[in-house]
Amino acid sequence: MEFKGMLRRVVGVGAALAAAGTMLMAPATAGAAPSSVAADPSTSWDLVYGATKASGTIRWHQRSADVDYTLKASYCRRLWATPYDANYKEYPSRSTGLRCDDTSSNTLNLVVNIPGGPAHVTLCLQNEDGNRLVCEQYDRP
Repeated sequence: MEFKGMLRRVVGVGAALAAAGTMLMAPATAGAAPSSVAADPSTSWDLVYGATKASGTIRWHQRSADVDYTLKASYCRRLWATPYDANYKEYPSRSTGLRCDDTSSNTLNLVVNIPGGPAHVTLCLQNEDGNRLVCEQYDRP
């Protein structure tokens, strides 16, 4: 008798656990609001120097920023992107290759491995001699 009673209890506990697991795995009911994650902020930007134009979007992430760009180069130009933290500590820059009389589009990934990522990004157009032609700072929204 004892064995049968123990077996019934084990079977009963197993059924209860199975029911609880089914409830935990079930989709949310219609009355529950789905959780949502806020999208990373973004900033539109644009630089012009003579007939050269660069424009795009900075997508701000938690430990980096992506600079999406289109560079329409007149003569030979390069786009530089430099990230900074909130105290203006500079982190490694990235640049396009030298582009001469053409149009290119791509993304520069700027890694700033600190919580919150970069607070500022400075974008510059540079000529083939390395001289800065125009620069603008963009701040994280």
